[in-house]
Amino acid sequence: MVYFCMSSFKQVFSLPVTSIILARIIYAVNWFNISSIFYLILNDFKQDVSMLGLVTSGFLIGIGLFQIPAGILSTKYDAKFMIFFGTMLLSISSLLSGLSSELYQMVILRFLVGVGMAFFFGPSVILISKYLGKGSEGLGVGILNSAHSLGGIIGIFGWIIIAEAIGWRTSLVISGILGILSGLFLLYALQIKNYVSSNNLSNYSFQEKVFFFFKFFDMNKETRDKMSKFTINFDALKSIMLNKHMIYVGLSLLGFQIAWNLVSTFIVLFLRVELDITSSIAGLIGGLTLMVNVIFAPFIGRIYDKLTRKNNFNNDILLLLICGLVISTNIICFSLLNIYLLIPSILLIGIFASGGFVIPYTLARRLALEKLGLPKYEILAVSFVNGLSLLGAFWVPYIFSIMVKSFGYSLAWLFGGLLVLVFIIPIIKLRS
Repeated sequence: MVYFCMSSFKQVFSLPVTSIILARIIYAVNWFNISSIFYLILNDFKQDVSMLGLVTSGFLIGIGLFQIPAGILSTKYDAKFMIFFGTMLLSISSLLSGLSSELYQMVILRFLVGVGMAFFFGPSVILISKYLGKGSEGLGVGILNSAHSLGGIIGIFGWIIIAEAIGWRTSLVISGILGILSGLFLLYALQIKNYVSSNNLSNYSFQEKVFFFFKFFDMNKETRDKMSKFTINFDALKSIMLNKHMIYVGLSLLGFQIAWNLVSTFIVLFLRVELDITSSIAGLIGGLTLMVNVIFAPFIGRIYDKLTRKNNFNNDILLLLICGLVISTNIICFSLLNIYLLIPSILLIGIFASGGFVIPYTLARRLALEKLGLPKYEILAVSFVNGLSLLGAFWVPYIFSIMVKSFGYSLAWLFGGLLVLVFIIPIIKLRS
C-alpha cells in the first residue's frame, strides 16, 4: 500500500504530468480571465452585458465545433503534437485579444482561443492517464479538473487585480505570453526530454540542445510514420457519434457545462452590478466555486475509480443525478439575490461540479472501450462528448444575457437552474 502511494506520488510529479498540469492551469487562466475583467472591457467598448454573452458564445462555438476534428487528428497523429499545437493557438489568440480594437475582433479571437482549447483537451485526458498508469483514469481527469479550477481562481481573482493595476489589455497579453511559455515547456517535457535521455545527450551544449528542440519533428519521424499508417474507420466514427449511450453522456455533460459557464461567466459581473460588491470581493466570492473544486476534484476522481465496476454504469448514473440536482437547486437559489444564501450555494456548486465533470469524461472512455470495443478511439469519444456539451451550450450565455437585460438576474438564474436539470435527467436511460 505504501509502495503504491509512493509510486502514484512519483507519477503525479513526473515531468510530463507536471507539464500537462501547468499547461492546463494557464489554459484555464486564459479561459476565465476574460469574464472577470469584462466590466473594464464593457466600459472601454461602451457596450452592455449582451457583449459578454456574444463573446462567450463565440468562444463556446470554437471549443465545441473543433472537438471532433481535434479528436480525429489526435487519433491519427501524435497526441503530443496536438496538445502543443492547441496550447500555442489558444495562447497567441489570447495575447492578440488584448490588442483588439472592436467587438467583432474580440469575438473572432475568442473563437480561436476556443479552437486551441479543443485541440488541447482530448489529448490531455489520454496523455495524463497514460503517464499516471492503468486504473488511474478518474484520478487523471480529477487532476486536470483541479488544475483547471486552480487556473480559474487565478484568472477570476488574480486578473481583476492585475487588470485594474495595468489595464485589461496588458493583462490579456501577459496571460497569452504565459500560455506560450507553458506550451514550450510542454513540448520539452513530452517530446525533447525523452529523446535526450534515450540518446545520451545530457552532456550536450546549450546550443546543441536548442537545435534538437527545434528539430523535434524530425526526431519523432519514426513515431509519426507509425501513426500515419493508422486510418480512420468511418463505421467506427459512426458507432461513437451515433451511439445513443454516448449521446446521453454528452447531454448530461451539457447540463454541467451550462451550469459551469453561467456561474463562471456572469457571477463576478452579477455581484458587481446587482449586489454592488467591490471588484476584489466579487472576484474572491466568484472564485469560491473553483477553490473547492481544486480540492475535491482529485478525491472524487479517485473515489470514482474505486466505485467503477466493469460494464455496469448504475453507480455513475446515481452520482451524476445527485450532482445535477444539487447544482440545479443552488443556481436557482441565486435568483433570491441573497448574499448569505449565495455563498454556500457557490461552495456546493464547486463541490458537486467535480463529479459532474469527472464522471462523464471517464464514462465516454469506458463506453468506447467496454461497450463499443474501440480502444483506438477513446480520444475521439472524450472529444465527442466534450464537443457536444460545449457546442450545445453556445446559445445559453447569449440568451441568459438577453434575459438579464430584459427581465433582470432573478428570472435569468431561475431559467439557468431549470435548464441544467433538463439536460441531466436523460442520463437515467443509460442504466444497465
